[in-house]
Amino acid sequence: MENTVKEEFELPMPAGLLLPHRAPMLLVDSLQECNSERAVVLARLPEKGIFFAGDQFLPEFFVELIAQAAALQNGFIALSAGKPLHDGMLVGLEDFSLNKNGHGGERLRVVVEKTFEFGAISFLKGEVFSNEDLLATGNLKVWEDLKKP
Repeated sequence: MENTVKEEFELPMPAGLLLPHRAPMLLVDSLQECNSERAVVLARLPEKGIFFAGDQFLPEFFVELIAQAAALQNGFIALSAGKPLHDGMLVGLEDFSLNKNGHGGERLRVVVEKTFEFGAISFLKGEVFSNEDLLATGNLKVWEDLKKP
């Protein structure tokens, strides 16, 4: 994949500038690094909220972290190329693994790498880290509505 990001947009960039999500569904804080192949996003594990079951985070929380990181990457690349932001959604998940659960307040680093792109569909590998501990990993398929202006 060719890197299409121009240098007019500065990183880090707050997630709220690129995503329509708002609390409690905005799970990521900022886009730290980005090119057409890889992005690094920061987040913080919440102390409480809709993604808890007892005292554990639901696996869906980590899946959504990876999906939002992918959306930040797509949005940043689009804006940097002078294109509009598009709606999108998670349409597939494979090989998801929750290795550790994490604790409220921990800073997280989410890394997404595009492995394949075909039109409006992107395949990516996502990893969620707390310090150097790999908390979760999975392969996602995301769709972007490229027909909307």
